Amino acid sequence: MNDKATHHTLALISNVTHQAINPLNGVIGTLDNIIDGTISSERRDQRIKSARSQLEYTVSLIRNLAYFAQYGINSNVSPKFKENKICVIPQVLIEAAQFFQEQGASHGIRIEVENRWEQNAVKGDPDLLRQVFMNIFDNFIKYGYEHSLVEIKQWIQKRSKTLIVTITGQSAVFEPEEDIFGLGIRGRAAKEKTSAGSGLGLHICKLIVDRLFKGNISAS
Repeated sequence: MNDKATHHTLALISNVTHQAINPLNGVIGTLDNIIDGTISSERRDQRIKSARSQLEYTVSLIRNLAYFAQYGINSNVSPKFKENKICVIPQVLIEAAQFFQEQGASHGIRIEVENRWEQNAVKGDPDLLRQVFMNIFDNFIKYGYEHSLVEIKQWIQKRSKTLIVTITGQSAVFEPEEDIFGLGIRGRAAKEKTSAGSGLGLHICKLIVDRLFKGNISAS
C-alpha cells in the first residue's frame, strides 16, 4: 500500500472512529444526567428519544463497517446473492424511512413514498437493500435543506423488467467532479454544512447495488 493510500485509509478509520465515539459519549452523558437528576422530568422523554437516535446511528455505522469488510472491493470473499429472498417494494423503502422519522421531523424534513400502495419485488436480501435506502435517507437528513420534502417513486420498467427507484430532494450540492460514491468521499458543500458523516454510507450503497444486486446507482 502506497503512502497516499495509507494516509487515506488512516483518515477514514479516524473519521469513522469519531463518528462512533461521539454519539456514544452523548448517550453516556444523557444517562448520567438522568441518574443524577440534572434532566427534569419534563425534558426526560425528549432526551431519551435523542439518545435512542444516537444509538441507532451508531448501530447503522457499525453495520456499514461490517458490510464494507464483507463486500469491499479488496475483499477476498465472493459476494453471495440470496435468490431465495425477496425484497418487497415499497415495504423496504417505508421501513428505511421510518428509521429517520424523528430526526427528519426535528429538521422539518419529510420523507414521502408517492406510490406506496403499488407493490413490486426484486430478488435479494431485504436487509441489504434496506441499508442502501437508510444510507441515502441518512444523507438527506444530514445535508438536506430544512423544511423540505424527499420524494420517492418506484416502478418496474416494462421493457427491461428492471426496478427503478428515484429519490428526489433538496440538499447541499456537490460538484460534477466529486465522486460521492467513492470511499471516504464527502462533498465540499457537505463538509461546510456539518462535520458529521463518515464518508462510508454512499460507498456501501454502491457496493451493495453493484456487486450484489447487479444494478446501477447514480446521483445528479
